[in-house]
Amino acid sequence: MTVAGQGRAGPVPTGSGAVLTGQVALVTGASQGIGAAVADLLAEAGADIVLNHAPGEAEAAGRMAAGIRGRGRQCLVVEADVAGRGAVTDMVGRAVRAFGRIDVAVNNAGISPEASLGDTSDELWDRVHAVNLKGQFLVCQAVAGPMAAAGYGRIVNIASEQGLIGAPRMAAYCASKAGVFGLTKALARELAPAGILVNCVAPGPVDTAMLAEADRLPEMARRIPLGRIGTPAEIAFAVLFLASPGSSWTTGQILSPNGGIVMA
Repeated sequence: MTVAGQGRAGPVPTGSGAVLTGQVALVTGASQGIGAAVADLLAEAGADIVLNHAPGEAEAAGRMAAGIRGRGRQCLVVEADVAGRGAVTDMVGRAVRAFGRIDVAVNNAGISPEASLGDTSDELWDRVHAVNLKGQFLVCQAVAGPMAAAGYGRIVNIASEQGLIGAPRMAAYCASKAGVFGLTKALARELAPAGILVNCVAPGPVDTAMLAEADRLPEMARRIPLGRIGTPAEIAFAVLFLASPGSSWTTGQILSPNGGIVMA
């Protein structure tokens, strides 16, 4: 995508190396956008994939699975609403039965409805938190057992730079993503003795279907020091680092690839 005032994305590396060969990665919300890019890159890096998608996204998930299998990897496709404990428990159980292990879990599933403070209903608030925060908690809880039994695990929670700086008409979303930061840090401390590392990627504005139209305007590009919005592939490489064995001294961290719009 090109909009006025944007800079140009540099070349994105295509060779991730086989750093995940023999591993199994679960990626939620993986039928499109950032989740799809993550699942594809982890497969390129050697992992077999458990590809979760929400109800109604089976066709897109099927295309993703075909591409992953075309790389020579196995792919288990699981439709599940991550907001439900039963659905998450079943998903993780199916993954363990199919592959015998889960080495990497990427909590990407999320929703971002906009509403003013006055128009934010209880139902909207509860649904956003159920998917964006409770869903991540449920997946972490479900995969922690198999990972602890193996003495190894990588959990990468996807949040947003808006959880750091806030945004108008996004109170529920921003609060849920800020909650992911706290969840990440708490679980990083709790699960470290079991060999499980828990980190967070908090992307800035990225060219996906979830990006608000206002964030595609030239004014947004001018606010970003690098002069453009990001790509799903750029976020996927951040996830790959945290999912890899080479991240062995990194836990409880928030990595925010955002073009410089937030600097901490």
